[in-house]
Amino acid sequence: MTAVLDNDVLRVEVEPEHGRIVTLRHAKLGIDVVAAPRLAENFRLLIPLPHRRGHYVIGRDQRLSDLHADGDECRLVWRGLSSEEGRFDIDVTQTIRLNDDDVTVQTEVVNRSAFEVEEVFNVVLGGMGNPAESADWRLHYANASGKGEEWSCYETFPGSYLGPAKPVWSRMYPGGMSMPWVDLYHVSGSKGFYVGNHDPEARQSIVWSELTPCTTHGGPHGDGQYWPDPRQAGDEPVGLALAWNSIPFIKPGTTWQGPPIVLHFHDGTWWAAAEYFRSWFDSRIAAGQRHIDQRRSWLATEDAWQSTIISYPDGTIGYRFRDLPQMARQAREAGINVLQIDGWDIGGIDRDYPQYSPDPRLGTAEELRDALAECRRLGVHVMLFANLQWVNVETSWYATELHRYTVRDPHGNVRNAMGWEYNTTLGLLGQTVHRMVMVNPARPEFQRIILDQLASTVRLGADGTQIDKLMALDQVDYAPDNPAPRADAVPAGALGTLARFHKQARQTDPEFAIASELHWDRAVPFVDASYSRFFTTDHLPTFAAAFPEYRQSCCVTGDFDYGLVNNCLRFGHVINIEARYLHGTVAEMPHLSRYVSEALRVRRSLRDLIWDSRLVDPRQAQVQGSQGVRYCVHKSMRSGRFTLVANHFEAETQAVEIGPFTGNPAAVVYRPFVPPETLTLPCQIDVPAQEFVIVTEAGPGSGSPHRGMFPGQQPLSTRAGGS
Repeated sequence: MTAVLDNDVLRVEVEPEHGRIVTLRHAKLGIDVVAAPRLAENFRLLIPLPHRRGHYVIGRDQRLSDLHADGDECRLVWRGLSSEEGRFDIDVTQTIRLNDDDVTVQTEVVNRSAFEVEEVFNVVLGGMGNPAESADWRLHYANASGKGEEWSCYETFPGSYLGPAKPVWSRMYPGGMSMPWVDLYHVSGSKGFYVGNHDPEARQSIVWSELTPCTTHGGPHGDGQYWPDPRQAGDEPVGLALAWNSIPFIKPGTTWQGPPIVLHFHDGTWWAAAEYFRSWFDSRIAAGQRHIDQRRSWLATEDAWQSTIISYPDGTIGYRFRDLPQMARQAREAGINVLQIDGWDIGGIDRDYPQYSPDPRLGTAEELRDALAECRRLGVHVMLFANLQWVNVETSWYATELHRYTVRDPHGNVRNAMGWEYNTTLGLLGQTVHRMVMVNPARPEFQRIILDQLASTVRLGADGTQIDKLMALDQVDYAPDNPAPRADAVPAGALGTLARFHKQARQTDPEFAIASELHWDRAVPFVDASYSRFFTTDHLPTFAAAFPEYRQSCCVTGDFDYGLVNNCLRFGHVINIEARYLHGTVAEMPHLSRYVSEALRVRRSLRDLIWDSRLVDPRQAQVQGSQGVRYCVHKSMRSGRFTLVANHFEAETQAVEIGPFTGNPAAVVYRPFVPPETLTLPCQIDVPAQEFVIVTEAGPGSGSPHRGMFPGQQPLSTRAGGS
């Protein structure tokens, strides 16, 4: 008899022979997840065999041993599993619980076989689809850069080509994903369901999807892979499978308890999913850690940086330590109060890691200390560039010791060397680069080394550090002497090292701050800002929606890159000037520097509205007109007032009509280089090419922005030595 769980909101049906989930329905929202019950599933296991590594046991083919349903909970047990390779003494228990709009599934595996269980697909939802509304459904997730990626999940499928017999799509968290959830939402119906891995531990896992029976290439929207036409498929079932895959490496004779996999049904789009995840994060992950808010460090208050490489791995030297104060003065004249200095260490940038000591070609350690102190006296904070989990292979240190700590593949080989070169053609083509490889930061020996090396940035008197390449957390360490569980080693080791460095640095300098080339939810309590790039006209700000306090920078490289400066205001990004592609200073951008100064003046005059704010669903605004105009809606964290920031990348002025945000039609419009204008919404507003337009609800003090103090704009934060 089919087991039924029904709490008047959600209904789950499990067939009794194999324990497949044949119905998953939210009555109020009208969402039926399983459209093709013949493709329904439950779990999968990867059990590598000596002669066949790719040996999967498919749960839908297993006979169910026990099924017990009681109220809002169902317990399914499979005792002993079979495949074409034989029978395996492995038990699987799957528990399904309903709670309001949530379905939580947890899987337990007892391994009495002679083989390791490498992967556990905790719950597989099979037969998903919605042929009648296929164009309306999207699958959304936050990639490694914090940007939302999505596709029309019941119409197209970005599946594999060289892979299994059916196309699959997968992403690892962390690494390929910055948060452990995906959301399937209905665009016009404004509803959806979230699938999240609510594991409180920092470990690797994989979101996975498969399309049955295949894809077709090309379709109504052009190139790409599409679902088969149901008219051509006939009676053959077509459907999507979606799963969250753990990689626990369950050894013979052990039991493994899987993480809670939560299916949350909601009104709204992916914005609602981001809010739901943040609520869980605050209750389970951030609880007990230091409070996350946008005022926690000087770095979180500063809205502009200048980043410069002062020496390169090929031997090119652009600046020496004595030049830093002049760089600080030039930055201040443009309103920039933060310098990120790359290549200050031995060998130059991307060479000789992890030797984070001043390169004597650039000056002495004392000269660097004096330069950093002078920058601080001028009111400019300096971050020194570093890395955490990377070492170069050319050094004698690597030959004698560091090679022992490298991440290894299953065959014992060191994983994936990489490198950068900046000044020669062959170097840009990767032919002459210095190679670096990943080490396992869970190894205590390497933790001691890197903590001492990172502490050099504190001892030298820097205000902070930017830890580069930290987003690379998706390597599994198969080394036989790996001291940590394989799926935990790299992410948990990196997080633990980061937390220890943060604590030790703050003990020496209570205001020391950390930026990182990283979007990862678990790092937010320790990192105040990301070193990041947004070289597109638009993107979906998924990480920013979940973590509005986490500052994201946008690199601006060209003297006429007005569009990216405008985007920084639109998305609330730090304007990170990388003049002459990191070779120069803002003084070498005569055209853009004036515009940057003005953009910063306007934003700082509206700090409460578009800096200490959160991005909200843009449907909060009423905007009609040119489709070329891009806009974001900010909501002040303090006052709750709404502000719209718009710009575009068209060649000519574009016009839009903007309606009132709330019942108050009074608004103020801010543009660069002109006084603010008070108007009544709805109103047509022109958005010139290469400019921003800010429209905010009228409130106390509206229409009188503070005029900046350029040259030498005062910093947003205050610190001893600053003025």
